[in-house]
Amino acid sequence: MMQADGLSVGLLLMEVRGMKDDKFKEFDPTRTIPKRDHLSAKEPKQKAHLVLLTGDKAGTHYLIKDDRMTILGRDAECQIHLQDPDASRRHAAIQPFGREFYIMDMGSTNGTLINGQREEKRILRHADKITIGLQEFQFLLTGPDGHPILTSPAD
Repeated sequence: MMQADGLSVGLLLMEVRGMKDDKFKEFDPTRTIPKRDHLSAKEPKQKAHLVLLTGDKAGTHYLIKDDRMTILGRDAECQIHLQDPDASRRHAAIQPFGREFYIMDMGSTNGTLINGQREEKRILRHADKITIGLQEFQFLLTGPDGHPILTSPAD
């Protein structure tokens, strides 16, 4: 662990199954995710969802697990399987970390757009729009009661 700006920084390396290209066999999803030790256990547990906004399956909700990485892509083994020729086999990953969710592009050909901007990694915020290939999703956070968690733009 290293200290940076008052935050502990950890490096999480994980093996990606089924990758044929050696440069992607060891995928570092965040290249340093800040670890926030100050989060209170009293804060309500939030749930993350992706809602598909486009295509024949528009309106489909996907629950993002808070204890493991969720991979989006064309590969049938991806947790969110996309039938989109413009998406890579393993296009992007959503990684929970504490009470936050990071999205990371996994070296895709066409990139991952968040609110119209190409991003390699960033923290997702409630109502962010994610574009992968021709598919557009909206990221939603809900509290334990199922109601949206509203955050200010400065969060």
